[in-house]
Amino acid sequence: MPILAPLLFVLIAFFCFCSLAGLIVFALSWRKIALYLKARRERDLLALRSYHNRLSLVVGELLSRANELDQQSKYLPAETEREWSRLYEKLGQALVLMGDTLAIIKDHVDQKNVKGGREVTLLLCREATWVSRRLLDFETRLLTVEQLQVEEIKAVQQTVGQSLAEPPQDAISPEKGSGDTLDRSTTSDGGNVE
Repeated sequence: MPILAPLLFVLIAFFCFCSLAGLIVFALSWRKIALYLKARRERDLLALRSYHNRLSLVVGELLSRANELDQQSKYLPAETEREWSRLYEKLGQALVLMGDTLAIIKDHVDQKNVKGGREVTLLLCREATWVSRRLLDFETRLLTVEQLQVEEIKAVQQTVGQSLAEPPQDAISPEKGSGDTLDRSTTSDGGNVE
């Protein structure tokens, strides 16, 4: 039994060493993981700030495009203008929602809420895509209507140009003589000019 006591001591020392080494490895791993998660969170917050700045520019550009189209639509025919008014109302609501959403994203970034910020950013990106597609669709319609109006104007100009090039139907032709000649049958002296 004298050998058993030192072996038992070595075994207990080995288990203590392994436990201590495991705790040290666990602590270092935990610290490394915590630093990685913190750095990732900071990167995500930085990306959200960047998205917020970019989306602010996009919303501003969409607002200016919508304003330009609204000004151009005032010169459209009535049926196209009614259609634009309905679309513009929906786009206006979407643009107001987008402006409010930008403020929400800023709040999430300030609160360091990455998950909520991502969700709201995705919502805003979808809404911006929808608005951009609708504006592009209306720009295309507006161009076709303007092209039709230009073609109508050219057709009217050609018709007016042709009518100006033709002499009027009731004009006196030079062969018939001018209206300044005297009619001898209507003079008082029976046709004597003197």
